[in-house]
Amino acid sequence: MYYFLFDQVSSSRQRSDFEKIKDIAREYQILSASANISPARNAEELLEDAIAKNYTTVVAVGDDTLINSVVTAIVRKTDKKNIALGIICTNPDSLLYERWGFVTFEEALETLRYRKLERFTVGMIEPDHYFISSARIECKKPTRFMIEIDRFKIEAIIDRLEVSNNLYILLERYGRERSIVKSAFNWLIGKESTYADRSVFKGKIIKIISEGQTSVKIGKTEVAKTPVNVYKKLNALNIITKRDRISEVK
Repeated sequence: MYYFLFDQVSSSRQRSDFEKIKDIAREYQILSASANISPARNAEELLEDAIAKNYTTVVAVGDDTLINSVVTAIVRKTDKKNIALGIICTNPDSLLYERWGFVTFEEALETLRYRKLERFTVGMIEPDHYFISSARIECKKPTRFMIEIDRFKIEAIIDRLEVSNNLYILLERYGRERSIVKSAFNWLIGKESTYADRSVFKGKIIKIISEGQTSVKIGKTEVAKTPVNVYKKLNALNIITKRDRISEVK
């Protein structure tokens, strides 16, 4: 039986969706208890409650912020290696939606019912913030960063930085079309006259330093300010994934 951990309800539509998920989970006989994140009780406190009641499977239902907070709560419990995480990502714009977003709630709960466990690597921002999607920095104006990736260093003026859970790092610098003719043409056809220069790197350890302190966010939550060190924790988490579908050969 599973312990379902839902995001904080923010609308009547979301409340209705959560109730439907619970109804289907009961029908599939996989829901034993549930709770909602709230200002009074965060993910770590609710996970403690689940562990105290001997649950070994926790299902996180919500957006990146909720899911990564549950990931952090589980990985911090280094003595609880047997905990499995189920994910139902409800935000179509989320990085997690492609893998853990579903066309229907029935499909999502079928996946949880016929569980297939895989080990996943998570990213870590010192000292103990973990993520399965990405961490990011978004600057109000172009800012100079000094970035150490393993044994080499990069210095760049950028507007945005994003680090994935397996430590791919994306650097972006925004600009505007300098040609008046092209800008006018873009305006006529409804096209933006901005562009982005992008660079991608990958490492095992990343150190990020900026001119002045800048916020580092996981989902919507600020977890640190620069300077920060980012690592990856290999095979840190058991997650329920979609089973491969075998189509009939005709």
